[in-house]
Amino acid sequence: MGIKENHYNAFISYRHSELDSKVAIEVHRKLERFKLPANIRKNFPKDHQKIERVFRDQDELPLADNLSDPIEQALRNSDYLIVICSPRLPESKWCQREMETFKKLHGQDRILAILAEGEPEESFPDAICYKDVVSKDENGNEVISKIPVEPLAADVRADSPRKRSAMINDAVLRLAAPMFNLGYDDLKQRHREQRIKRIAIATSIATGVSVILGLIFMCLALKINSQKKVIESQHAELEKQYDIQQEKYCESMNIVSEDLLKQGLKKEAVYAIRSAMPDSDKDDSKPLLPSNIKTLTQTLNIYDLNVFVPSDIIPVDDFDTTRFDSYYGDYDFLVEYMGGQTIMCSGQYDRDHILLITDSCRFFLYDTEENVLLDYTRGLFNNPPEGYVFGAAYEDGEIFIQFNDADYVSCFEIKTPDGLETAGQIAVKDIRTSRGLNIVEDGEDIISDDGEYVMRLGIDHSLEVYKADEDEPFKILYDIRGEFYDLISTDNGNKYILRGVGSSSLLFNEEFDIIAEIPYFYECADDGMIVLYTVADDATYYDLYYVPLADYDDLIDEADKELKGFKPSEEFLGKYKMLDNKTEDSVGDIE
Repeated sequence: MGIKENHYNAFISYRHSELDSKVAIEVHRKLERFKLPANIRKNFPKDHQKIERVFRDQDELPLADNLSDPIEQALRNSDYLIVICSPRLPESKWCQREMETFKKLHGQDRILAILAEGEPEESFPDAICYKDVVSKDENGNEVISKIPVEPLAADVRADSPRKRSAMINDAVLRLAAPMFNLGYDDLKQRHREQRIKRIAIATSIATGVSVILGLIFMCLALKINSQKKVIESQHAELEKQYDIQQEKYCESMNIVSEDLLKQGLKKEAVYAIRSAMPDSDKDDSKPLLPSNIKTLTQTLNIYDLNVFVPSDIIPVDDFDTTRFDSYYGDYDFLVEYMGGQTIMCSGQYDRDHILLITDSCRFFLYDTEENVLLDYTRGLFNNPPEGYVFGAAYEDGEIFIQFNDADYVSCFEIKTPDGLETAGQIAVKDIRTSRGLNIVEDGEDIISDDGEYVMRLGIDHSLEVYKADEDEPFKILYDIRGEFYDLISTDNGNKYILRGVGSSSLLFNEEFDIIAEIPYFYECADDGMIVLYTVADDATYYDLYYVPLADYDDLIDEADKELKGFKPSEEFLGKYKMLDNKTEDSVGDIE
């Protein structure tokens, strides 16, 4: 029986070990799912808009002098050869024959490589590193010379399956680009544009559905205009639904603002959360949500001292990316204490500390005197952004970071306690001792210093709030993590602070909603002030500073001051279409 011939877009050659096989299987699956983005698909014939078939042998093939007929036929009918490279690949004579056979059939230029493990010099076989060139010697005899070539390779080396899978997504674009005679950068940009377009379309559809639902409710109300009780009932229901939608919108702006801040886009982050908030606590045109107050407080860094905060962005085209080429070889030994992260840059932070930034955007200080590595990530971000850092630099007290796929460089500068009144000092050992005493365990009570309220921590990270003379809680909060030891009243009893053992304490309003996280809180002062601490130069004492306890109007004024003269870009408004009509009357005059 004759063997049926099939055409393959690519043939995957790999060693049948555990890691190599996993990479080969995932590359195979994602290649056969690949389709050209819609915005360039029209430039290709219908039968050449996606990768149809990829050949990958399922079993370890025996050692033989010649390739089997099915394998040789598959190589003959394949447009490209994809080689999964690892230190085990050069040991496989069978894979070597596959590469040599493909080179004879189709040439060197159609061989693509994926580096799965190890270094290139130990993982790339000679078959893809050298090209045979035929010439003639002085006697007219043909001479075959091997000329070194640099193989077209995609790097998917990673320390976890999740990271490797994300890198394979990018590798698929690198492999597909030559198959469709496209540039990798152009293909990647088109994929990104298509993803943003899908988000914009989904947002537009959601907005349209909300408008249609609103029209339906209004039509129903008009139809029963003659029935007063029904009209009133429908009207109340509409108001309720509208309030619910308004609250959902305001809650969604917390996520949008936090995401923008993680990208270093501080003004955009302030703009997004400010659009969801009323101009004052007396303004009822929008719901006043404690979660929005908390997000704006964190975004403006109201209670943060001596930390890096977003300050500006620079287009990549205007930034000298050679500034990312930092030397950090002296600190490579610290990598083993960073959970497998890669150091992207280092620099002298102060007299005794070296600042290091990793590819996961974590922020470390290395104490050269005490030989101690300190995780100061909170100083850079409350929650480090997911994904990877493409490049980072630290110069003259400023951090410059380019995140993967970003077309700009995010800038961060140190926020110092300039202008704040000092409240003295306290020895580091003394504050550490005080924070180690009377830590409240799960199920135990924390009584406020004025005796008005009781808090009880639950084993499921819940927090029950009681009035001192009642047996049932009037408030239950969830996902409260950390260790705490006392509850302090402030602002004439209108606010309370749950003091934490770690770096953050929680600020509550009079309804006991969380409205801020206060890092490095020390104590309450008079006249609406609190005392924060920050590390002094010699790291023996904490410096104490008085900081005004911001009320709602203070936050709004600070946000509008931050946004003065700021106009969001069309790209930004296009991505977050829900902001188009929401911000006209929200932010006020910021010119």
